[in-house]
Amino acid sequence: MDKAKQKLLDKLGKKGFDTEKKVNAIDMQVAFDNGLADEIGGILALQKAIKAHTVYAFLMDGSDSKPEKREAKHDRDDRGPGNDPEPYNYGG
Repeated sequence: MDKAKQKLLDKLGKKGFDTEKKVNAIDMQVAFDNGLADEIGGILALQKAIKAHTVYAFLMDGSDSKPEKREAKHDRDDRGPGNDPEPYNYGG
């Protein structure tokens, strides 16, 4: 964990923000009132990590690789003669 994040957590803990619910309740006014205005960037990043359930990754500067999105492969014959869906009869 880098020192800036450790410092942020120490400040938050000393000010009584010791749960995820309390950290998520911090807004600009609360940060200002508690002398945390200089830490707002770190607080916002921590709030985002809490909401995304990635606090450990936030603290350890880690990340999971994102799976590749792959499109299904289609053969040319997938929609050829005999493979077309039945036309809808509108009853007319």
